[in-house]
Parts: sequence; C-alpha cells; structure tokens
Amino acid sequence: MTAPAAGRWCVLGAGRGSAELVDLLGDVVVGAAAGPSADVVALDDQHPKGPKDVAGAPVVGTLAAAVVEAQRGRALLSGIANSRTKGVRLVIVDKLAGLGLPPSAWGTFVHPAARISPRATVGRGAIVYPGVQVAVDARVEEHALLYFNAVVHHDAVVGRGSILCAGVLLAGHVQVGEGAYLGIGAVVKDGVTVGANALVGMGAVVTKDVPEGAVVKGVPART
Repeated sequence: MTAPAAGRWCVLGAGRGSAELVDLLGDVVVGAAAGPSADVVALDDQHPKGPKDVAGAPVVGTLAAAVVEAQRGRALLSGIANSRTKGVRLVIVDKLAGLGLPPSAWGTFVHPAARISPRATVGRGAIVYPGVQVAVDARVEEHALLYFNAVVHHDAVVGRGSILCAGVLLAGHVQVGEGAYLGIGAVVKDGVTVGANALVGMGAVVTKDVPEGAVVKGVPART
C-alpha cells in the first residue's frame, strides 16, 4: 500500500458534514480563497445515483472504493457523523477494515485555527475543526470528531469514534467513551465519565456519570 501523500485526501460520505470537511481541507490544501482542491475526492454508497460532487470534490465511487483510493496514496477521512446510529464512525472503520483497509490508510486532520497543546495527543483518523481547544495532557483518540469551538480541558479523554458537536465543553479529567455523541453546546463537569455510545443532548449540563448507551438531556442532564 502506498503511503498517503501530503495534500491528497479522500473524504467518506456525501452529506453536509462531509461538505464542511471538504471545504475546510481547501483552507489547508490550496488556500481558502482558491476553493476546494482537485486533489480531494469523495466516496458515497449512493454512487452513481447520488450526488456527483461534495462541495466541489468529485464523488468517484462507493465506500468500498476506499481501499483503492488508499492504494493510490490518498489519506482517508470520514465526514460521516450522526446521532441516529450508535458509534457510526467506528461502524465505517470496522466495515472497511473487513475489506482489507489497514489503519495506516487513515489520515488525521487538525485545522490550523485549532489549538492543540504540545502535551496533548490526537489519534489517527481524528478530525479537529477550527476554534477547537485541546489542553495539556488531554487525549483525542482515533477517529474522534471535534466540531467548531469544542473545548477539551486538561487530562480529558475523547474516546475512539466519539463526536463532540460545536461548542461542547469538557472540563478536566472528563472521560468520553468510544462512539459517544455530545450535542451542540453540551457541558460535562470535571471528573465525569460519559459511557461508550451514550448520547448527550444539545445544551445539556452533565454533572454525573452517564451509563454506556444512555440518552441524557436537560440541565442538569437526566435520562
């Protein structure tokens, strides 16, 4: 398998989240004023009947074509994210692994307008949007997705494939389990654990541990 080349991307999905991601890649690949790069392509399971392009990036095949695109030296990023399918980002990762896609095929995207502490870590396949803050000794694990202006304070962990929507705030030592989904503006108190595949509603204030797979909302957050 060819090592991914700098600036050559393959985005999975044709929804609006993927369109946002392609647009952000344009900031880095060719400059914001120049629009999306011709070296960004997209994959969608509705191909060829679905959209022909994603924010200007041509749709060149179904998700199964990810293996071929990786062999061509493109780094993969998944723009797929929704609250309806638990752990949806890891579902895609596991599906492609079953088709022979190695972990090394996944890229990592951190927008230059994000601030990541030198003592923080960001895993392979993770996507970090503009305005995100990741503080000292925090950890963003593989395939996590952090939308605009999410804040991850010291020693917090954002689990594999989890999604922090815009404006989410994790206080220090928070643990977010894999596949969890935190809605826009949710706040999690220091030291609290949000279990794997849990869903935290928009604007919720989480003051107690959330069990695995639970759905919580409100202020304070309750099931």
